[in-house]
Amino acid sequence: MDRAAIEELFTFTDYSWREYERAIRPHGDETLTASAPGSGWPALRDALTHINWAYVRWLADPAGTSDEPVEGVESWDELDAYRRRVLGHAREYFDSLDDDELMTPREMNVDGDTMRYSPADILVHALLHERQHHGDLNTLLYQLQIDIPIVEYRFSLPER
Repeated sequence: MDRAAIEELFTFTDYSWREYERAIRPHGDETLTASAPGSGWPALRDALTHINWAYVRWLADPAGTSDEPVEGVESWDELDAYRRRVLGHAREYFDSLDDDELMTPREMNVDGDTMRYSPADILVHALLHERQHHGDLNTLLYQLQIDIPIVEYRFSLPER
């Protein structure tokens, strides 16, 4: 993945977050924290904070994964502030790298094991992690009887 492709992933990630926000936020903070039995997640907020925590786990320290706990939230405002902070840090890190630094593999401590990844690899991993949880979000929304947004890459293209 080169810089331009990662930029596209950032754009798609921003687009998809806004679509989920449009579906969820109007239902209030009580929906964010409501129990969702059978979904695998205690509540919608748990899946959403986990999604954002990946940016902390993989990008807070370029030398290795973080064991920092997931931040607890009780409202969309708190969730939004958390997301802005962690995704903002990821974006700043990305912007700080020149193309050679971005693409050059380096040693990284991943839960005690030394592995070689480029910063591009880790950025893509964190950005795609969010996409991989869209099915969880859709299940939660279904359980909570909220219309599920259509989040497809092609719909994010006009944002370029």
